Amino acid sequence: MAHRAAVKSVRTLHRWRKQAGTPAADVARLQAILNAAVAAIITADEFGTIVDVNPATEKLFGYTVDELMGESVDILLSRPEKSRHEFLRSDLSSPSARNPRQILGRRKNGSIIPLYLAVGGFTLNGRRYFTGILRDDSDRKEFERNLRSALGAANMVAMKWDCRTNVVSVTSGGALSAFTRSVTTIDQLLKGIDPVDVSDFRREVVLSGKSKKPFRMVLRHSNSAGRSQWLELDAQTEADNNGQPLFVHGILRDVTESKREEVRRELLLAEIAHRGKNLLAIVQAIAAVTFQGDRQMDAARAEFEQRLAALARSQALLTEQEWSGVQLSDIVSLELAAHASQTVVEVDAIRLKPSAAQSMSLIIHELATNALKYGALSVPQGQVILRAHLIGQRDDGEVLRLSWKECGGPVVKSPSRKGYGSFLIEELLDGMAEESRVDFRAEGLVVEATIPAARLRPSHEHWPTTPAKSAQKEPALID
Repeated sequence: MAHRAAVKSVRTLHRWRKQAGTPAADVARLQAILNAAVAAIITADEFGTIVDVNPATEKLFGYTVDELMGESVDILLSRPEKSRHEFLRSDLSSPSARNPRQILGRRKNGSIIPLYLAVGGFTLNGRRYFTGILRDDSDRKEFERNLRSALGAANMVAMKWDCRTNVVSVTSGGALSAFTRSVTTIDQLLKGIDPVDVSDFRREVVLSGKSKKPFRMVLRHSNSAGRSQWLELDAQTEADNNGQPLFVHGILRDVTESKREEVRRELLLAEIAHRGKNLLAIVQAIAAVTFQGDRQMDAARAEFEQRLAALARSQALLTEQEWSGVQLSDIVSLELAAHASQTVVEVDAIRLKPSAAQSMSLIIHELATNALKYGALSVPQGQVILRAHLIGQRDDGEVLRLSWKECGGPVVKSPSRKGYGSFLIEELLDGMAEESRVDFRAEGLVVEATIPAARLRPSHEHWPTTPAKSAQKEPALID
């Protein structure tokens, strides 16, 4: 097949040589070039009739030379009207007409093939001819698809900036496609980037051109919706002999989530350090309350261990939530789990900041311990009713009404002196509540408190780098 194409091409060349008076040696050299070319080379007259093909044409399109000679170039084109115009350009004197361009071809078996086309023209004996060089663009197209898919999976953008024309070409996929969809110039690409980062970028471009070394930087971007992004750029400048930038090649990747994670870790570490100091202060305060006076060591040690266990439970809850706060209902469930059959719990949803969570855990623990020793939980028929309801408008100073009521237990007598547990409960409530009351009624202990919700809720979405100063009254044992 290739041999027939070569023979046919030789005959055509010899006929044109006689018509144009071309030396035989030049014809032989031209024939050698046509036969060795890996790209299809097709010559058509001004009407689009094929007058010559090289052997590579048969291989690319699947037609024999005899099937192509005398046929219209339309037979090789997927979009005849548009592609034929590209092949038979009458204005080949203009630079744009001579530039290689992409068209779609059609093989003999009907399959479509992307082609890269370059066209040249000549006139012979008053007739106009066009020679097209067509190269199979499938591999490059496949590479681009794979590259775009890989970039999309990694949420990256490949960019090339022509510093002389300011034109930017990008290959992107994934979420960053929206960021670069309409970008054609460097100014459009840098739109929305922090001005400080833009200045640093331009400086790095110049330095990279002189040093011939790559650079990496993070660009802070705000989109039209006001959402912030962090874009990491790895790039290198291609410069001339004088170090003047010609092109910048780079990869942009969205590192927003990793940056947020980095900030979150820093804040969390700061919070842990702060809470570690507070925890030591809490333990010291509990020890001071538990071991004061001339108490027997065994009893004091047992109470101390139980209080530390309550504190540890609240710490575990906070750790699970990365110290962003915990629900009051979770603390109540944890502290009263052993007495579920004898408790009635009604608690509104409210998230407690770490200090409030620790205090509330200790309060409920002390109330449950007291009820188990002396109150309603010391007998099978006894019952505890715990209610915590939010009252009022949140923006208008919402409060939490906390109520602990015991019934069905032994007759309660007001103690002649305040116990260590009662002292701890009152200290903790005094630190949080606007009002609090501990009432030793005969039918059972009643504890009530009104606590501003603002003193309980986290005052921030993230962890502060330093403890927040509050003008409100804080718990006595925990800040």
